Amino acid sequence: MLYIIVGPTCSGKTTLACQLSDYFDNANIINIDAFQVYKDMDVGTAKISKDSKYYKRHLLLDIKYPDQTYSIKEFQEDFRKILKEHEKDKNFIAVGGSGLYLASAIYDYHFDDENVEVDTSDLEEMDNNQLYQLLLKLDPISAEGIHPNNRKRVIRAIVIARMGNLKSNQKMEVKQTPYIPKDSFKIFFINPKREELYQRINQRVDEMIEQGLIDEVKMLLNKYNLSLTSSQAIGYKEIIAYLNDELSKEDAIELIKKRSRNYAKRQVTFFKHQFECIEVDDPNKVLEMIKNER
Repeated sequence: MLYIIVGPTCSGKTTLACQLSDYFDNANIINIDAFQVYKDMDVGTAKISKDSKYYKRHLLLDIKYPDQTYSIKEFQEDFRKILKEHEKDKNFIAVGGSGLYLASAIYDYHFDDENVEVDTSDLEEMDNNQLYQLLLKLDPISAEGIHPNNRKRVIRAIVIARMGNLKSNQKMEVKQTPYIPKDSFKIFFINPKREELYQRINQRVDEMIEQGLIDEVKMLLNKYNLSLTSSQAIGYKEIIAYLNDELSKEDAIELIKKRSRNYAKRQVTFFKHQFECIEVDDPNKVLEMIKNER
């Protein structure tokens, strides 16, 4: 059985996944976070520590360098390859908050320009000309076929380019038909109360700053030419703006909190409407439910 743990950021997914791994005799855990795939991006993605005994049980962690792109299609292929290679494993766990990545792996997804999971808050602040100039840099071929004032299509094309799937190269369309047998997986959706979740998010951002997020970003900028995908992670792009004197430190921190809360809200909406989930408000309930089934 594949036990899939999803939910918004700061909902307790990772801790639950580790508990389930112990319960199922050190079961492997597949990462479904779009940014934890990158090496050296640890603090800002709340990645499990390399010193933890659970780190080696995680798959699809630290598989790319931050100067490389990683697309949804690549994740789909990697996820399915892992399941095939470990098809004899009795139990498996998958955990993360990148809903479209998960959907691409378990459903019969084909690539179209309608659905890509990337934070667009920075794009909403740009005028039409600024957006079009950005698209010209990212994907000039698709820009030729889009009117500069067609804001919705321009933003969509930028989002796809940021995810490593140029709109001019490939598309993605959704088919809600399970790719893997429906009775072989269960999806548990952790959805804490909104106020409690937002408090956790604000606290986590403060902790990330204390744990050295700014130094981590400095290191990344010195070591890598960040790719279009890695540089869009919430927490990183705001600190980059601070280091470029575009934001004060205080404003950057508040913007990380705001964008993280907005992202969490979008995650909740996505999981509610895109998956058949067992919804709980407390991750501890999931372990109890699984124990009661056996």
